[in-house]
Amino acid sequence: METNKEILSELKTELIRIGSTKKADYDLWKSQGHVSSSTICRRLGVRWGEIIEKIDIKNELTLKALKLQLEQIGSTSREDYDLLKNPGQLSSSAICRRLDMSWRDIVAHIGLKPARVLLPKEELLKVLEVEFERLGSFKKEVYREKRNKKQFPAPRVLTNHLEMSWAEIIKACGASKIREHVADDVSDQELIDEYKKISAEFGQPATIEELKKSTAYTYEIYRQHFGTIGQLRKACEFKVKTKRATPVITKDDCKRELLGIYRKYGRVSYSQVKEKSAISMSTIIRKFHTTKINEIWEEVLKDKNKE
Repeated sequence: METNKEILSELKTELIRIGSTKKADYDLWKSQGHVSSSTICRRLGVRWGEIIEKIDIKNELTLKALKLQLEQIGSTSREDYDLLKNPGQLSSSAICRRLDMSWRDIVAHIGLKPARVLLPKEELLKVLEVEFERLGSFKKEVYREKRNKKQFPAPRVLTNHLEMSWAEIIKACGASKIREHVADDVSDQELIDEYKKISAEFGQPATIEELKKSTAYTYEIYRQHFGTIGQLRKACEFKVKTKRATPVITKDDCKRELLGIYRKYGRVSYSQVKEKSAISMSTIIRKFHTTKINEIWEEVLKDKNKE
């Protein structure tokens, strides 16, 4: 027979996994083998609310919800969190007050990398000019490999932050010779090589907007050489989708994959699904039309219960 201390310890672990202290949520999402909330209350001789107060997991749930939200947003920036968090989520200020910790310490505590604080546009361009002078080159490859990584972000982050293409950035920093909008300045192979490198950064064939932001030339040069983005991708031997193409992975495939994970590990978090699933999270999110893992689990398990 388990002691009260063991019962409370197991309950605390299970509630943290579920991400809720509500009695109904526990009974709905508890793992196989765990007793019902009513059984726990009878064994301990107290009400559910008193049990929740006793195990005190408010901070753990706050941290779990924050980590999930930051992973969904794709940034640990405090400003991004307050701007993009789901309705009902605590503000960054409220979280810092509740945990009595700085935002940077909280992010580190949940195992994420604190966001780099970037200078405003004009200030950053001034220090970039000095950095390019130190490097002795305006080439993106040289900057990517030899920049002061503690002070300056990767090229992709830099272009997004400044909302400028690479060519615009180096021109603003004093580059004396920028490649002009003429096809004769560059060969097809040089453009193919650059497009492949840019696509590798994005993990897929770059879109026109991504190419415009990242190229050391201009999109006009690409257009003069290849005509369309489709022709450019063919030249790079990338797979080009046609209108007849059908999705390789269906929603049912995603449901089967998630049910397999559920049977092995229970109702795991967003980050754990990402780690354990053979299907990418981006595909799962597209098929279920939501970024909220709780909504995805609800649909998967609802269908399971109908079987």
